[in-house]
Amino acid sequence: FFLASPACLQTDNMHTHVLRPACAFALLAASVEPLQLLPPRQPPRTCRAAVSSVVCTAAERSLARDLSEEQRAAAGVPKVAPSAAEHAQVLLADLIAVEELSGAAPDTELFERAIRAHAEAGLVEECLSLLRRMRRARKTPSLESYALVVSALSAAGRPREAARWLRRVVEPSVSQLLLRRSKAPPRRSEYNRAMAAYGAAGLPHEVMETLRTMVGEGEHRPDLRSFNALIAAHANAGQPDRAAAWIHRMRGWGIEPDACSYTSAIAGFARAGEPERAAAVMAEMRLAPNITADIRAHSALVEAFAVAGRVAEAAGALQAARDAGLAPTVVTYASVAKGHAMRGEYEAASGVLDQMEADGVAPNVPTFHALLSVCARAGEADEALALLRRMEAAGGGGGGGGGGGSTLAYNLVIGCLLRRDRAAEAEALLHSMHAAGVAPDTVTFSSMISLSPGASTAPARAAEWLGAMKQLGLQPDAQCFNKVLACCARARLPELADEWLDKMEAAGVPPNLVSYSTTIAAYAKTAQPDEAAAVLRRMTARGIAPDTILLNQLLESLVRASRPAQAAALLSRFRRGELGPPPDCCSYTIVLSALAREGDVARAASWFRTMTAEDGIAPDLMCYNGLIRGFAGQGELDEAMRLYDRLRREGLSPDEWTYGPLLDGARAARASRLARSLGAQMLGRSPPVLSSFCLVALRRSIGASGLRAVCRECGVLDQPAVRQALGKAPLQGARRG
Repeated sequence: FFLASPACLQTDNMHTHVLRPACAFALLAASVEPLQLLPPRQPPRTCRAAVSSVVCTAAERSLARDLSEEQRAAAGVPKVAPSAAEHAQVLLADLIAVEELSGAAPDTELFERAIRAHAEAGLVEECLSLLRRMRRARKTPSLESYALVVSALSAAGRPREAARWLRRVVEPSVSQLLLRRSKAPPRRSEYNRAMAAYGAAGLPHEVMETLRTMVGEGEHRPDLRSFNALIAAHANAGQPDRAAAWIHRMRGWGIEPDACSYTSAIAGFARAGEPERAAAVMAEMRLAPNITADIRAHSALVEAFAVAGRVAEAAGALQAARDAGLAPTVVTYASVAKGHAMRGEYEAASGVLDQMEADGVAPNVPTFHALLSVCARAGEADEALALLRRMEAAGGGGGGGGGGGSTLAYNLVIGCLLRRDRAAEAEALLHSMHAAGVAPDTVTFSSMISLSPGASTAPARAAEWLGAMKQLGLQPDAQCFNKVLACCARARLPELADEWLDKMEAAGVPPNLVSYSTTIAAYAKTAQPDEAAAVLRRMTARGIAPDTILLNQLLESLVRASRPAQAAALLSRFRRGELGPPPDCCSYTIVLSALAREGDVARAASWFRTMTAEDGIAPDLMCYNGLIRGFAGQGELDEAMRLYDRLRREGLSPDEWTYGPLLDGARAARASRLARSLGAQMLGRSPPVLSSFCLVALRRSIGASGLRAVCRECGVLDQPAVRQALGKAPLQGARRG
């Protein structure tokens, strides 16, 4: 089979000739589709003409569209970044967004999709970084993920690393299969090779089964390599306690642990976020006879403290390694630098980079990417710019082509500048990106489109950026078109958004759920429910099912058009499952708030009971506020106060839209004692509610002297909002929600 496999015959050099048969066999043994090795990544070409093309005149744009590929090449227009690289960056952005929004680790499927995309794009360092990130999140990579990394390393001209990953990770299935099919009794070295592969993949059960087979059937005693494989397997599987336990248990077999044994356990505790346990294993290692901690052990300890946010101790562990005469690696330094950046200590992070360079260790691309990502998330645009300039000066840190910066690095900084409302600087950076020969991608332009300044000019400016993409040979994807649609929605131009839906289809980009939902939201904002329903019909005709958010926008359009009865009828269909997904709390809030505003508090209360009693949906503060406002406005203050007491029992914190209607209702009912009690609760909480609407309503209920007395009791008399309310006429400055 090895000789007949097509993977063996497709060879580019002697290294791939060695790697492909084993890789193909491993994938076959794991029931995974055979993998083709990836082509080498091509660096982008330098571009001079592209800078002016972004802001060229209409005549120049028309001329640029008519250029053939040969004319583009002659004019110096660069080749764009491969679509695989763009897809990889989109998936990486999705992965980061999941971590930021949910606070939890992304699922295994999203990690593996990102690894595949980066492997197909030839972004080897990013693949390795994702693997490490996945294992830190206690997610077990599949055999296919490891095989993708092996293939990417081989295609990038790094055969030794590819062979190491193949031997340690992809080979387990092959080794186990060969052990089963071997006619002669397998040697201990063959068993150890299989266990080492399982250990690197974090499969302790498989290591233990192989160990039992070796002892029971092969009549071989385990040696140091056998136990190290078991320790590594537990550490990589997120079981550092068991890894540390085996360091002691192996002595029962008469085998002393070595530096590799301790280092695996330290790394396991580092990934588990237990730096104290990692330090305890390091201390035990230093006391062990004839064992000296190497740089891998020190790096694992540095990582343990850095991951736990204890940067000072991480820096101390780094200094301890240097004092021991060891040369820290780029990963060791990067862990400390990223830890400083995450704490906002950017000067300290820069100092770590200075120390790296002084010690002859060049920061690599993943190091800069990690630091830029931290700065971008924190909104530190100046720090991100400084890091990008440093990356450019370092020539990319030995990373990958295209000059000093990378497309991802520029994208991070451009996005950060735009989020800080520094659009002019972001545009200037895009120009310098062209000049540096770094090809922009769809993510670059998507950022420029989505944050175009000015509500009235945003759609036109977004369209210009879309045209600039086409001039550079970039095909806008659904995300780019969706950003243009969002600009139209923010500008309250739903008809223009509808036109862009047609343009999207004409460009061969099928609109997705986000596209239609954005257009419906634009119609909802301008109270055009019939047009919104037409877009919904158009969407369902193309086989796209609506989600709850989209249907809520349809409800909102009916409410804005003063059609609460139709909104209630639509909600009934919603509940019966005629439109797809079930309603949520927001759906009910839209309808019952509209009914309450119309004075139909009985039907509003009926929907509230349906939501809570029949559908089991817990109301939120907005839902309570809508109903309280309706009852208070209709003079049913007792019912409004019952809802107020209920929301407080449920742990919700009242806000100005809770107290304002209640105080107005108390004034209308001449219930000054109730108004004073509500005022004391409103101003005595932490933090106090100090909106002008509530303060003026309270003054109208209990008078200026009463307001002054309540504020004095609650210790807020010196607040500017209170002084303003006391110094104005009762009706002046009041606003309603």
